[in-house]
Amino acid sequence: MAESKMDTELTLRDLLRDRKEEVVKIALAARKAVLKTAGKCSELIYETYCISNAFTFTGKQGQGFIHIATYAEHVNLGFDRGTELDDPDEKLKGTGKLIRHVRLNSLADVKDESVIDLIAQAVKQGRAMAEEKGGVAEPIVVVKRRKK
Repeated sequence: MAESKMDTELTLRDLLRDRKEEVVKIALAARKAVLKTAGKCSELIYETYCISNAFTFTGKQGQGFIHIATYAEHVNLGFDRGTELDDPDEKLKGTGKLIRHVRLNSLADVKDESVIDLIAQAVKQGRAMAEEKGGVAEPIVVVKRRKK
């Protein structure tokens, strides 16, 4: 089911209701930064041990380019192919084969020029991957809540 932009934000706020207000503000600012740079894309929201927003141009999770993981006390901005990004300011952390992340501790971190550049690079990667996989799909929003 497609949700409007406002419906998606309201759903996300509901999922984040038990987080500190500062953590929620950082998560929503990170989401806004990704959407501003990416434009039309799919957003897959999962409620697990954290609240995760995955962004993809194909609608498929395995073809995501960036994700936001909101934990109880902090927010990570994850780059699905982070090892391939140019990171002269060494913002990216992690040791996996592909994924890297930036821990966002404040709204200033979201606005940091290095972080904005990493988002732009990841969006470019995502568009290229979508073209390889058959093109950009019509954006969708998927919300998967934890069963209680």
